[in-house]
Amino acid sequence: MLKFTKVQLELLTDFEKVLFTEAGTRGGLVQASRRHARANNPATPGYNADEPSTSLIYLDANNLYGYAMCKYMPISDFTWYPGNPEVALAQLEWMGETDDVGRIYEVDISYPQHLHDAHNDMPFLPHASIPHGSSVRKLMVTFLRKERYVVHYMNLKQAMAHGVVVEKTHRVLEFRQSPWLAPYINFNTELRRQAVNKFEEQFFKDLNNSVFGKSIENMRARFNLELVSCPARMRKLINRPTFKYCTTYNENLSAVTQHSKEVDFCKPIYIGFTVLELSKVLMYGFHYDVMKRHYGDKIELLYTDTDSLFYRVVTDDFYADLIDNPNLMRFMDTSNLPKDHKCYSTLRKRVPGLFKNETNSRTVYEYVALRAKSYAYDVEQEVTIRSKGVMRHVIRNHLTFAEHKRCLFADVDDDAESDECDDEFDANMGKMFAADSALKAVAQIHRNASTGSTNSSTTVAATAVTHPSHVYSYMPFTPYRENVSIRSFKHELRTIRSMKLVLNRADDKRYVLPDNISTYAHGHHRINY
Repeated sequence: MLKFTKVQLELLTDFEKVLFTEAGTRGGLVQASRRHARANNPATPGYNADEPSTSLIYLDANNLYGYAMCKYMPISDFTWYPGNPEVALAQLEWMGETDDVGRIYEVDISYPQHLHDAHNDMPFLPHASIPHGSSVRKLMVTFLRKERYVVHYMNLKQAMAHGVVVEKTHRVLEFRQSPWLAPYINFNTELRRQAVNKFEEQFFKDLNNSVFGKSIENMRARFNLELVSCPARMRKLINRPTFKYCTTYNENLSAVTQHSKEVDFCKPIYIGFTVLELSKVLMYGFHYDVMKRHYGDKIELLYTDTDSLFYRVVTDDFYADLIDNPNLMRFMDTSNLPKDHKCYSTLRKRVPGLFKNETNSRTVYEYVALRAKSYAYDVEQEVTIRSKGVMRHVIRNHLTFAEHKRCLFADVDDDAESDECDDEFDANMGKMFAADSALKAVAQIHRNASTGSTNSSTTVAATAVTHPSHVYSYMPFTPYRENVSIRSFKHELRTIRSMKLVLNRADDKRYVLPDNISTYAHGHHRINY
């Protein structure tokens, strides 16, 4: 990359500047703003003409980080702003994304109460904090007051333009910036566009992503590893203050892991910081300045995951809206639609920063989310389930859309299907039911395979699975599933069977209302903790 761009990056040598930049480094936002929705239009079953026509739209940003890396990136001359920080804040109004000088601000911010309802789907300026009633730090968007919040100047300018108030400016870090990385990113993007197979597509995508990944590498996580066969050497290493732990393979061989004596901050972490910040500028800009501006209160954000937005839109035809509104269409990549579709075009094919429909032109019937990274949606009776940390074979063969709904509405469901173990059911009993049901499910899969059932095939991509109709139902209902995985212990492969809680609606990233569907961002003025 450096050979291609011919730039000389300046590394941060001031420890305060390193810590300052690290404090503002935040990953992608993942949350479920609304946990259930059903489309109502002529293409959906059970269409009610008396109700407003609604569609569920799943949009995904093309090459989000590649788009951000094509923008102006820091390169050198990192200095603290010498004057009054409040003056630097006042100058923000006239700063643009293509200025030669960029800034990182450290500010105290507050969210005016009159914006809580309008911004409840996705408040500005996400931050990592411990949710109310939890003990784990998570990246969330809230209306809570934030102190010493480190933020890129473009993100701060965007938030202030939408009403966020800056109470105080503590410090400002200035730097020289330019689009020095854009030629390399565009070069790889063009080669990916010309790719003729999946390998080439992934290869050129990885070349771009690796620039971001290495720039944000945590050097503190590196350690020293030494293979030892001498007892005297082993005692010496164990007695060192840098000793971390030891793994013994046999009586003659051990691996000693030690902390590094020094941490070499040799990575340009300001690149990773800027990429993460500018990617959020795109996502927030598209949500508020494009979709919300066009649809107003007729659109609701259901779910977001870093580079994707799942919407419920009150409209007769979303694609007709695109055709009738060029300002809306210019943000969309419609090259993945069928060639006979009225919106099909290759003019914006795979252009970074544009949005495409994740389901092509197929209709999403229903959506349900239990929490971040755990949701399912029905596309023309083909169910896709995503569940982080769950093995693909479990998702494929042991989870259903109905069970997600059963988990979400367990306390408010008034249908005839009753819970057979409401009073005496506990975790151990749930695991017993799961183990027994797993055996029956596998037996059913084998029977389908032996009879040549066409329903036994599924398409698996990452942790997403398009479900067949034969998946075995776990009754009595239990949220546990048996997870079978192959792991390496001391370079020996072992099959591990464990019981995992895969259906869990406890979502502490948002305040969930009694209907188990609607949520508030933490800090909303209507929340009564």
